Amino acid sequence: MSGINVLIYTGNGTSPNSVVHTQKTLKSLLGHAYDVVPVDAKTLRVEPWEETCALLVIPGGRDLPYCKDLNGVATARIKQYVRGGGRYLGLCAGGYFGSSTIEFEQGRADMQVCGKRELEFFPGVCRGTVYPGFVYESEQGARNASVRLSTEHLQSYYPSNTLVPKSIDMYYNGGGYFAHADQYPNVQVLGRFVDAGICKDEDYPAAVVQCAVGDGVAVLTSTHPEYDMTLLNQPDVDSAMVAELLRSEPDRKTFLRAMFAKMGLAVVGFDHNHVNENKVPDLTPIYLTALKGQIAQSIANALQEEAKDSVITDANDTIVLTTSDDDATLKKLENLGLGEDKSKPVEIRLPDYSADPAYPDSSITPYFNIKAYYDALLARRDQEWGGGKWYRFGNALMYAECIQSTQTILDKNYNFAQKLPTGLVCTATTQMAARARGRNSWVSQMGAIQFSYVLRHSLQLSHAPVVFLQYIIALAVVESVRQRKGYEDVPLRVKWPNDVYVEDGDQLKKVGGLLVNSSFAQDEFLVVIGCGINVSNPQPTASINDVIQAHNPSLPRISGEDMLAGILVTFEKMYSQFCDEGMGPWFLDLYYKRWLHSDKIVTLTTHDNVRVQITGITSDYGMLEAVAVDGTKKRYTLQPDGNSFDMLKGLIMKKI
Repeated sequence: MSGINVLIYTGNGTSPNSVVHTQKTLKSLLGHAYDVVPVDAKTLRVEPWEETCALLVIPGGRDLPYCKDLNGVATARIKQYVRGGGRYLGLCAGGYFGSSTIEFEQGRADMQVCGKRELEFFPGVCRGTVYPGFVYESEQGARNASVRLSTEHLQSYYPSNTLVPKSIDMYYNGGGYFAHADQYPNVQVLGRFVDAGICKDEDYPAAVVQCAVGDGVAVLTSTHPEYDMTLLNQPDVDSAMVAELLRSEPDRKTFLRAMFAKMGLAVVGFDHNHVNENKVPDLTPIYLTALKGQIAQSIANALQEEAKDSVITDANDTIVLTTSDDDATLKKLENLGLGEDKSKPVEIRLPDYSADPAYPDSSITPYFNIKAYYDALLARRDQEWGGGKWYRFGNALMYAECIQSTQTILDKNYNFAQKLPTGLVCTATTQMAARARGRNSWVSQMGAIQFSYVLRHSLQLSHAPVVFLQYIIALAVVESVRQRKGYEDVPLRVKWPNDVYVEDGDQLKKVGGLLVNSSFAQDEFLVVIGCGINVSNPQPTASINDVIQAHNPSLPRISGEDMLAGILVTFEKMYSQFCDEGMGPWFLDLYYKRWLHSDKIVTLTTHDNVRVQITGITSDYGMLEAVAVDGTKKRYTLQPDGNSFDMLKGLIMKKI
């Protein structure tokens, strides 16, 4: 099962320490290919999370609260997800929870928890604690547990010239062993306790098991291989134990990488036999550029008017305006953003205004060719009526190699955004905290083009409701490719309300996510439109260029710079017509041709599970329109920002 999300359960009962370590470790080994996202019990019960989930993780904590909040609907969905080809990772308490039966501290009246469990991935008993001394919500009972690894199951996932270590030390705090795991044909033992602890009938009881579940897989651990010892700094943890575990850190990471690879996940590679972890990059300056130097100068002047001594203090960020690496204003950065409650200031680097275009030396922006972007923008405009001489979207561009979020810098800093012209674009090679609509996610990484831009939409355009902007940008992304000569049949499609998919044989794969935020002041909407489009990276699902090559290998690949320019020109053309004519057949005919839902029969979980046939979108307020198929022909309309489409199950459900 493909997916772009690794979901970490953070609901009641989860250990804050386990959650923190799980997030850090998964990002370091899987973050290049997947978005690591926290979820709660309500999400697992009611949202269509399965469609985009590559791995569901239940971390350490307390099993009983998991049962209370997840038993019933959520566990049934988890079981169905895994049986259908999904992946489950249960760490310590998540291992207990994933077993058929648990026996925890049996015989201790104050601690005993015994009984059946609903997931039943491991068909036997998970019995613990293996070693005495466990204390709830504490690390006092933690210890170093030596785990013997199963070479026969793991060797092919290690470097070719490196043997699987005989055993490694892992952090242990209350987990149970998987009793008589070898007797179950669907279970492989990946690791065994060297010290059997409370187990009296097995010399080396199972500590880590991989269970085949239908077409999917579940890995359950008694230990905490997710714990990064370099981050463990708590007063109730034995320092000698930490020192021992620190020596096993390289082996721990290599084991986890092998375990994830064995589960079928896209993992990081090796560098001289060491795991090449994903590192958190440093934030870089945001370079202001423009098609004309005078445009850049006008923007810079407006920003300086808002600034005090070249510093703009806004709602979300402190923004510092600079002109060079040795700018005197940079010294202010040393006194800003200090303390746990403050984030690092954002640096906007202003350009030399004497050149057209105005942009920094290409050596400073090796991952985005700004000149090639402006050349592509002009070339695409030349194909429009009158050469598109009046087009303005994309005339100014802010670029950062690494940014927190292109959407946040524009949407959450109102005073800053008010000084920016309509059509200014902010793009980045890497985003640390990419935002998506609702709980939807989009992995922001190399090979994708991720950008946000500013648009002011007048309240006087009452015939052109702002809600349609998400439909316009979605179609603009698709048409920016399909309107090119030779690319007309590339199978890019729109998923309601604002995702971009490709048809890959019998599969549908997401290649883009869209987000529209707006605020209102002075008789106009200040709109920030955000896009993340996978242009060239084969992870996590598919890229547009891969689809193009599969469709017709003779077609040239599209660069990120050309893709961005094409989207902006296509959007501006559609938006101009929208402002003139409002919504109508000129747009909807093509939209319906490109979307995935015409005449589809779906279930509305928001309306007593009534079965309906989708008929289209209302031309007044942009709501999804459907008609009951039970003979009543009752008409239903649904708000795009309040509902989510689960195409795999044919469901429309309420967004939360």
